[in-house]
Amino acid sequence: MTPRLSRRAALAMAALLALPLPVAAETAPPLRVVTSFAIDSMNPWEDGFWMQEFGQAELLMQFREDGRHHPWLLERLENPEPTRWVMTLRAGLTFQNGKPVDAAAVLAAIEAARAHSASAKGAVPDGAIFAVTGPLELTVTTPAAWPELPGVLADESVFLILDAEAVAAVGEDWGRLVGAGIYTGPFAVTALDSARMEAVAYPGYWQGPPALPGLTLSFVPDPSARILAVQNDEADIALYPPLAARPMVEATPGVHFNIGALGTGGFTGYMNLRQGPLADPALRKAVLRAVDYREIAHDVFRGGLAQATSLYAANLPFALENYRTDLVEAAALLDAAGWVPGTNGTRQKDGTPLTLVLAIYPQQPDLAPLSAAVQAQLARVGIAAEIVSFDGINRALMEPANRWDIAMVSTGAAGWGRVQGFLENYLLPGARRNYGGYDNAEVSALVAELATEADTARRTAILHRIQTILWDEDPYAFSFNIHKGRVVVNDRYACYQPGFALYHISWQTAPCR
Repeated sequence: MTPRLSRRAALAMAALLALPLPVAAETAPPLRVVTSFAIDSMNPWEDGFWMQEFGQAELLMQFREDGRHHPWLLERLENPEPTRWVMTLRAGLTFQNGKPVDAAAVLAAIEAARAHSASAKGAVPDGAIFAVTGPLELTVTTPAAWPELPGVLADESVFLILDAEAVAAVGEDWGRLVGAGIYTGPFAVTALDSARMEAVAYPGYWQGPPALPGLTLSFVPDPSARILAVQNDEADIALYPPLAARPMVEATPGVHFNIGALGTGGFTGYMNLRQGPLADPALRKAVLRAVDYREIAHDVFRGGLAQATSLYAANLPFALENYRTDLVEAAALLDAAGWVPGTNGTRQKDGTPLTLVLAIYPQQPDLAPLSAAVQAQLARVGIAAEIVSFDGINRALMEPANRWDIAMVSTGAAGWGRVQGFLENYLLPGARRNYGGYDNAEVSALVAELATEADTARRTAILHRIQTILWDEDPYAFSFNIHKGRVVVNDRYACYQPGFALYHISWQTAPCR
């Protein structure tokens, strides 16, 4: 260990001695998890979002599998009028360092995030005011209705509830936050370096003593190495295994490939309207009808991904479920657009073959079988496709010199149940991730209306209309599939199910009985 890490460890141990953090459970050993993503630091504004995923931090609201937002650290969230929300905290909450979590502490956490977190700054509308209106009550007032506040409070990148005073005291020496007990979750960080994070149970946790004495999270980028760690009993749970490994895992004694609940995002396609043949909406409609969404989910990925039935996952209350595969309609659309069958099976117009470029990126290995499947499906209606891999997909797609027609990106259209950010960042003219130059005046107007529309029925109608436009009239963004969580586990954790919305570890996580 380097001298710097030794100093960090010493600080962590000194801080731990001041915290009420003895081992809480002796019936099970600490959990061992391997993940592909490293937690770089205890900087809450840039790396804090990891903490709610592994049981250290919590939020005011929680997004659950029913597609709705539920109180978490809040006892209730009320909206007595369109421009006013009232948040009431649960009584008896404390940070892991023993300090009370009252309205003043929560307001301090929110104000600190708004000052230092880019995500928080972008999530809060201009003119929004958070104020303490009781010992456990905060009131939020806004110039216009803010219907997405419940989703904002459930988004891990916005308002983690933390001890803002303790965070301010360290300046930017983030290593001093190791062992400082700044969060409210069931496990408190005791060590963090480039290889792993360690945490122990917080016995004063508000829902009860955690079922485990602690956990170790190791950062292992290689997916095969993560699976082998479980197979060799060096880990209990491996996160983010590639679906291609599922047959091998299921044939190996002592390890299990568990598929979880339906998520909210998936592999999303974006069509390039700036260059190439997809400027023609008829051709874009034909592409949508040619893609076989059932085949992708059930045959290509063997049920490891869910079939896309709309832009949104079927568990969301506003999903329209309007997707279908129709090769006859696709062929008719191509015929009407002047793309006639060629002698080699590829359609052509005025002697030019109909060839599309499918853009993928190497950081997401599941895109290789997905793009190969889509290539074959498009060929069934006479559309040839070439697959090109771009390293750093977001930058590459915005580079005019790069030729692509359909980009395949792992994107959530409703992360944590929030839709506004996706619509504004991906569909509006000039938006930072409007890769293909989409510009539909009605969609833009609907997105603007949705931002302040509080009526649930009207919000659903707006989202249905946007989904209709994107499928039937002016296609652009569409889902190839909907993700499901997946993990590889050993026999002790054979009953473990992948966490919904990235909640990997909770106070109840434990070996199977």
